[in-house]
Amino acid sequence: MHVKFISTEETYPLRHKILRPELTSGVCYFPKDNEPGTFHLATVYDGQIISVGTFTKSNLPFFSTPSQCHLKGMATSEAHRGLNAGSMLLKFAIDYLKGNNVELLWCNARITAVGFYKKLGFTEIGDTFEVEGIGLHKTMYIELKD
Repeated sequence: MHVKFISTEETYPLRHKILRPELTSGVCYFPKDNEPGTFHLATVYDGQIISVGTFTKSNLPFFSTPSQCHLKGMATSEAHRGLNAGSMLLKFAIDYLKGNNVELLWCNARITAVGFYKKLGFTEIGDTFEVEGIGLHKTMYIELKD
């Protein structure tokens, strides 16, 4: 198993299957997917992409830290859960972001994923909120500065 950088389009199958099955796969595009500074990662197992995540430059207003990154579209194949594919992807991303002087990584986690992020050192902030058509979420963050 290894982590690698991938194209926007390579994220679509897992985004569609895991995060937005009610949409057509072409609708799994995020507005900042192709902006400068955005990157996409995948964990690959046996030549197959089993986990994906997208990282965009975006600041969480709770913090004055100027160098922040927003994790979106984190998804792991149901058939490959328990292999630490998502954890491997996030640890790779955190190291990469630290190496690029990013000081804070944040995400809007589905309630069902809060425990996953907590195990990796993320902290909850703010109130639980509903994303229409998707469900309850919680904003979470991890500070990356040493």
